[in-house]
Amino acid sequence: MAVVAGIDEAGYGPRLGPLVVSAVAFEVADAAAGLDLWGLLGDAVSRSVRDRDRVPVDDSKRLFSQAIGLRHIERTALAFAAAAGIQPATFRGLLAGLAELDEPPDSYPWYAGFDLPVPLDAQPDRIAADARRLLAVRRTADFLGVRSMPVLEGEFNRLVESVGTKSATLFLATSRLLTHLWTQWGERGLIVHVDKHGGRDRYGLLLHQTFFGARIHVVREGHHESIYEVADGARRLTVGFYEGGDSRHLPVALASCYSKYVRELFMRGFNAYWLGHVPGLVPTAGYCPDADRFLRDIEPVRRQLGIADRRLIRIA
Repeated sequence: MAVVAGIDEAGYGPRLGPLVVSAVAFEVADAAAGLDLWGLLGDAVSRSVRDRDRVPVDDSKRLFSQAIGLRHIERTALAFAAAAGIQPATFRGLLAGLAELDEPPDSYPWYAGFDLPVPLDAQPDRIAADARRLLAVRRTADFLGVRSMPVLEGEFNRLVESVGTKSATLFLATSRLLTHLWTQWGERGLIVHVDKHGGRDRYGLLLHQTFFGARIHVVREGHHESIYEVADGARRLTVGFYEGGDSRHLPVALASCYSKYVRELFMRGFNAYWLGHVPGLVPTAGYCPDADRFLRDIEPVRRQLGIADRRLIRIA
């Protein structure tokens, strides 16, 4: 049996809130490792939210907007988590079940003590039914689990200053997830699909640094996709970086849903904190130019609270 995984991020561009990078993994028959998982899981999943009898799995940008809210990505994230035996009742429980954090959220005043019951918008009965559908097709493609890495604001800034660029920071988080997948399932014939990092076409040197001592073979490198084979002893990995990976590979789309869901829950705490200090404040998603408006609105209060810019505002 082979393992097919996907990695994607949410929050690379904003000035406020965390960057979240997630990885998901499925076990499939060796003969099915190169097949489309939307097809393999067709009895349980659909790209369309209108298909009420199947779990929606697509690029999170298609399943979520501020107008739509969390209900679709929350349904998807919690249904797959339940199928893997993770059934959190709160946001903190969700983090405990799937997240790896380098610094505690409670070290930030806007996350300190913050928690929410989950699900917030999705219906628990539907999540339970979705999980049963996923378990019913596990012989075709068994969901092994998810790991999310929230990079909080201060840590993001420290990493950018340390490694030099935002893109290098994103790959650092990605490389940690690749290493986790490699350690867990490298001896199983591991295939990992990653959403392409901006305009980067070449990842060979970065992979050499991630898998130090392993053999890296370039299958192809180009604008639309860059694919590599990694080998070290009994471990084997094929990793591809794909333009529009979240619309080409189901594991990437699912990883994008987890990243977006976790980030949006963090942003609920972020906005609640500042609204408590500035009544009537309009919440923000953290992206420019609205982040600039938000920062102007909270300027007097954040100066009064003595909150350093480097803990709040991410390096652009």
